[in-house]
Amino acid sequence: MALKNASENSQSIVGSIRYLPVSEKRLISYREWGDLNGYPVFYAHGTPGSSYEGAMFHDNAKEHHLRWIVMDRPGIGESSLVSEYSLLDYPKDLVRLADKLNLPGFAVAGWSSGVPHTLACAYVIPDKLSFVGALAGYTNFAEMATAKKLLWSVDQRGPRIADVSPFLFRSLMNMIRLAEQHLPKIYLRFIESSSTQEDKALLHQPKVLDDFLESQHLAFCQGAEGVVKDLLLQYRDWGFRLKDVQLPVHVYQGIRDRFVPWQFGAHLAEQMPLVDLQLLENEGHMFPLRHSFQQTFMASLVQAVEG
Repeated sequence: MALKNASENSQSIVGSIRYLPVSEKRLISYREWGDLNGYPVFYAHGTPGSSYEGAMFHDNAKEHHLRWIVMDRPGIGESSLVSEYSLLDYPKDLVRLADKLNLPGFAVAGWSSGVPHTLACAYVIPDKLSFVGALAGYTNFAEMATAKKLLWSVDQRGPRIADVSPFLFRSLMNMIRLAEQHLPKIYLRFIESSSTQEDKALLHQPKVLDDFLESQHLAFCQGAEGVVKDLLLQYRDWGFRLKDVQLPVHVYQGIRDRFVPWQFGAHLAEQMPLVDLQLLENEGHMFPLRHSFQQTFMASLVQAVEG
């Protein structure tokens, strides 16, 4: 498969908001980063997060001639909120956008809450994918009995609160949204409370913090409901079994991660038949922001595509 893939929007501005109409009442917003004439990679953002998350991958994607395409999921950024949506609907949206951009084949990657959506693509549309990358992401809670207990042990209370009271969970996320919108320093402290020293250093790299906070801001720009629904999708049964993902999946997981325990990466490797698992000894959750990691990851992606 050729690495270069010229497109109809090669003259568009990198990082500008673009739109895909799905129906009269539904719109998907997205952005493109990197080399707009490069090989397409559909990247699934974290939660909270948005299509602006691609800004933090732009420089390395451009260097590796990768077209880094990021969709805002329902209720996030300027994408319409959808009342009934499942993880298995995400690959359908991705194919809609790929068809619009005239992209018959592409790679997929996701970070954190983007990993379940990325694995859903590997399950639903394997014939279109040349590479699958999963960076510090959840496993299917329905297949790992200890998942929510592990999250609780690292002070990640969301899944159990959502089980006990969806109303309380929504209230909590609305409080977080208010902090992000009106008390950004407090919101940043909240993020940093679960971050290692290495994570904090990565976040505070020049320009990275501004891009990260802008991505968070756009996640909540319509309110908290899009974020709530996106998280609840991941806390419940994904609608498929990991053993049925038949593509090779490249899983990267930090051993010191306090957002997503390293055991989640190990579980993915146990359940999926074709996994290259790399446990990163001294890394937390923010390692995808590290320049050296992006260089290595994108080089591996390019090698897989060219191979």
